[in-house]
Amino acid sequence: MKKPNLFIFLLSVSFLVFGCKSQQAVSRNSDGSKTDRLPLSYGEQRTLDVAFTDGVIQKMQGNYPEAISYFKKCLNVYPNHAASLYEIAFIDNGIGKSSDAIPFALKAISLDENNEWYQLLLAKCYMETGKYNEASSSFERLVKMNPDKIDYYFLWSSALLNANKPKDALEVYNKVESLIGITEEIILQKERIYLLQNQLDKAVAEAQKLIDSDPHETRYYRMLADLYFQNNKPENALDICKRIFEIDPNEPETHLLIANYYEGISDDKKAFQHVRIAFENPDLDIDDKIKILLNYFNIPEKFKSEREESDTLINILLRVHPHDAKTYSLQGDFLNRDGKNKEAREAFRKAIALDKTRYPIWQQVMVLDEQLGDFDAMESDSRQALELFPSEPYNYIFNASANYQKKKYKEAIEVINSGKDYVAGDKKLLAQFYSIQGDCYNSLKDYKLSDESFEKTLNLDPENANVMNNWAYYLSLRNDNLDKAEKMGLKANQLVKDNSSYEDTYAWVLYKKKKFEEAKRWQEKALEHGGEKNGTLLEHYGDMIYQLGQTDKAFEYWQKAKSTGKYSELLDKKIADKKLYE
Repeated sequence: MKKPNLFIFLLSVSFLVFGCKSQQAVSRNSDGSKTDRLPLSYGEQRTLDVAFTDGVIQKMQGNYPEAISYFKKCLNVYPNHAASLYEIAFIDNGIGKSSDAIPFALKAISLDENNEWYQLLLAKCYMETGKYNEASSSFERLVKMNPDKIDYYFLWSSALLNANKPKDALEVYNKVESLIGITEEIILQKERIYLLQNQLDKAVAEAQKLIDSDPHETRYYRMLADLYFQNNKPENALDICKRIFEIDPNEPETHLLIANYYEGISDDKKAFQHVRIAFENPDLDIDDKIKILLNYFNIPEKFKSEREESDTLINILLRVHPHDAKTYSLQGDFLNRDGKNKEAREAFRKAIALDKTRYPIWQQVMVLDEQLGDFDAMESDSRQALELFPSEPYNYIFNASANYQKKKYKEAIEVINSGKDYVAGDKKLLAQFYSIQGDCYNSLKDYKLSDESFEKTLNLDPENANVMNNWAYYLSLRNDNLDKAEKMGLKANQLVKDNSSYEDTYAWVLYKKKKFEEAKRWQEKALEHGGEKNGTLLEHYGDMIYQLGQTDKAFEYWQKAKSTGKYSELLDKKIADKKLYE
């Protein structure tokens, strides 16, 4: 098979990317006229062509230093090679070296002053280096070269504004308007300039031009009304709003505009009246309504003081948008914040019934299942979520936790093993998987695997106080590795202060190590921090003081434990015989 000519191929690439003109430099005859022929020998011309093509290829591959070296090689062969000058300027500008690019762009233009791309690159470099006067001159040249390219007019006006020449910018916008007619973009730019010059009357006149161009477009009236509101002319603004309502009596955005005005002057009653009218309109996008309600939700003071208003708006939302999942999702958020967990869960369930694809709502439902202690629902909801979102790791956490609470330990372990692979580098999340696995193996009395799981948990999350506490308690119940249990129990209490459960665990480990006085002191802390109504903690305290010879007082605490309804199987015997049994 014949091998293709690589040199011809590379030249073809260069031609296709840049066109033949960008590849050729321009030289001048003795009389100053231009010629396309370069004053080079055949060898020099070939060196130039190859170096330029190599530079183009390196540029396309993102190898900018190499590309520049090739283009500079071109300049060594022929210093007036405009295309190479342009390419160097183009790369420098692209990598944030616009100041370095300017001399190359200027020289390229001196060699080919009518090249649009050279002029545009120079203008861009001037803009990015803050040389706005020079940039505006460059854009002016581009406009003269291409009077039909409207984009250049906008770039020119932008440069003039940055150069603090608003009057000149206005003249440019007027030129554009004469070419393409009245447009919203130009009107808004001219308004902005007039406002910066404190010429409200002229800004109003520009807004009126939009209205005159389409007298039935209420949005244009609303823009004028907003202009008046923003410039402390409320009477004028309200008059414009009346004109809007003559066109469309139910126009919701205008009611919101008026509401913003009244809220700004602290007339909350009138503001809410207009918000309420806007909410009643089904044409107002539900997302706009939700944004308003989120202001109540996200500002704690507003949430508390104006709760009646937010309830009213939510009820309107339920009535006007009964088939949108967002309605019930937002209702659920408000109920959840109120601590109404059952009602919140019901609202979230309605949202799911309308749109099963929104995973955050599923997650809210599962969280509420757990908070309500409804593990049957939690198992069912997480199973459905797993079917819909099999790659979401939290679904496995919820499902495994529900199975654990329902004493379905083997099923929980299977779920954990299935879900671990979906944890993408989140060590703390993976630690949760191993933590549940450790609880399950402990309940199955497979202590070796349980300990291995907890070890993995703490390797991933060394500051996990809850796992330290649980593992320490399990070890104390087994009378196994009590030194390790003591260290973990102490560290858990150092990480989390005044936690009665953690203090009870540490006290119980000390008790198992026969450090009765120290155990008693820690158990008293547990009782002080909320454990005085916990039967297990009361019974533990009774056991500890019994060991210290306080039989009558131990009997008293055993009776207190009995009254809570939560105690060990041996408590009745302890009370009956006034004697410790373990």
